[in-house]
Amino acid sequence: MNLEILSCLPKGRRQRVPLLFLHGAFHGAWCWQENFLPYFSAQGFPSYALSFRGHGKSEGREELNTFTLEDYLEDTLQAIGLIGGKPVLIGHSMGGAVAQMLIGSHQDKIAGVVLLAAIPPHGMLKDMFRLCFTKFRSVMRLALFNEGKAESFPTELLFSEGLPVEKKEEFAKLSQPESRKARNQFMKRIVTRRFNGEVPVLVLGGEKDCFLSPRALSATGRMYKTEAVILSGISHDMMLDPAWRSAADEILRFISLPTIQSKKIIGGDER
Repeated sequence: MNLEILSCLPKGRRQRVPLLFLHGAFHGAWCWQENFLPYFSAQGFPSYALSFRGHGKSEGREELNTFTLEDYLEDTLQAIGLIGGKPVLIGHSMGGAVAQMLIGSHQDKIAGVVLLAAIPPHGMLKDMFRLCFTKFRSVMRLALFNEGKAESFPTELLFSEGLPVEKKEEFAKLSQPESRKARNQFMKRIVTRRFNGEVPVLVLGGEKDCFLSPRALSATGRMYKTEAVILSGISHDMMLDPAWRSAADEILRFISLPTIQSKKIIGGDER
């Protein structure tokens, strides 16, 4: 697959572990370009953002509905091979599901994982039922958008009320339908293997997340033997939230841990 991989590299020689950002459903690599890529690059981290096949400027848009989470996992492995080294995966929503799949199958290829408003290991079925009751009209608009029957994306599901209207409109225009096969997988268990604790994991969620309840976020934390950090006032699209720095700072603390920095790559060698 010809995949879009955006990069934002720090000046000078690489000194810190590389980061690979994985976007959620309806998004592409573009969602990291606004805030996170320049922020983490400025902190010395080589930062890369992948568009899964059929997303952003990656190949396969016309075949989108045939793609599965397993295909996106294959894309992630391809991206890891291209950037070199053992990156920290930072997966948002659907990208967090892909990151969890990789923990179970290829943990030797990664230095750590950040699950950012990620689909829980048990899937999203209960949370989607709850969302249908609380925001039925928005869910119906999302369903129509996914089938190409509505042009406008229901931004209230993703973005904070405090995000400027012009930014909401800009991001909505960049949003796209998600694979039907992948969406069906969201409702089922994502991870079947018991976590062995060998990969450092950070679980981050937002208090104002429409998709994920605090209970779901806490369950994800328990799965990975950590306590979920739930940030007040932040919506589902944490990386585009007006308060994105609070999420970025939590990630920075995590990826600066010695257990992760011990896996940094300098000149192609693990040190």
